Amino acid sequence: MKAFTRKLARRYGVVLKKYIANSEEAILVQASGLGRAAMAGGLGVLDMALIHQTSIAGLLDCTEFRERRRKFMRASAVFLLEALTPFEMACRGFREANKQLQQLIKDAEDANVTLHREIDKRKTAEKVLRARESRMQELLAESRELQENLRRYSNKILYVQETERRRISRELHDDVGQALTAAGIAFENILTSYPNPQKASLEDARALLQDAMVKVHDFARDLRPTILDELGLLPALRSYLDRVAARTGLQITFRATRHAEALGEDEKITLFRVAQESLTNVAKHARAHRVQVIIFGGRGGIRMEVRDDGRSFHPQNFDRAAKKHRLGLLGMQERVRLVNGSFTLLARPGKGTQISVALPCKGPAVGRGGAKAIGGSQT
Repeated sequence: MKAFTRKLARRYGVVLKKYIANSEEAILVQASGLGRAAMAGGLGVLDMALIHQTSIAGLLDCTEFRERRRKFMRASAVFLLEALTPFEMACRGFREANKQLQQLIKDAEDANVTLHREIDKRKTAEKVLRARESRMQELLAESRELQENLRRYSNKILYVQETERRRISRELHDDVGQALTAAGIAFENILTSYPNPQKASLEDARALLQDAMVKVHDFARDLRPTILDELGLLPALRSYLDRVAARTGLQITFRATRHAEALGEDEKITLFRVAQESLTNVAKHARAHRVQVIIFGGRGGIRMEVRDDGRSFHPQNFDRAAKKHRLGLLGMQERVRLVNGSFTLLARPGKGTQISVALPCKGPAVGRGGAKAIGGSQT
């Protein structure tokens, strides 16, 4: 560093002497260059002042400069200022950079404060979110428990309903049916005792009584067919479909596999009620001519399909159709769900409706069985 300073001082003295002697602008430019060289060499303002002072002291020993002292001092001052220009510019740059740095620091502090506030908000929101999630889990658990309770209650209601239907059916068949039968026998005895003029009125009364007996027996069978409990699902369905075909004029084809009898009691009554509700809807709303009831085996279960060629409805109007058919469709779905089955409704406007029920079955469930046409030709 000392060698560089001595070299720079000698150069500084030479250029300063030239400038004091001639005061040319080109020489003054060299002063700025010397300042830049001093900065590049690591010298500071005090170092430049010392170099300048040393150079002036050397020049004052010269007679020519002593005689022109005022000019000498003014020229040396201008030269020093020019030599210090790079330092001034650098200082200004430092000040500006420092000012910008201070602004950046302030902005960073403000951003840091904002960030901390945002972090606090996020933490608060996260706490609220965790609390809500915990509450949602609690509500979900409560909802599942309510659904399970509702499922148990629905199952119990259906069980009680079927039990009550069985009881009412037996009472209608046994008590009311026997009473009507006894009344019919009494009418027969009266008819043989009364003279001919009275027989016309008694014949009408007997016909009304017989009609009432038929309706009571039909109603009892619809409530809970005893054949379902005594002979099984397939005979009960055949008997029911025979009555529907006779009453409505529908051409009904029934085809079933004997393996359906391997189903449990709840599954059998579910298939019977679905078929019963489906045929009721067809008769009331579908304007159909033909109906197919098919029971066949599938993969690990039994499947029943009820198809008609009626007008059907648009799938988007399922909810409205369910309301129109009261709770029939929804009731079928709930019955099937309670025995762990699946319910599918395929609606094709103008081409008919197909209701499909699939139930699990532990026993063998293969084949489609034979077909029987009821109320018309086989389709």
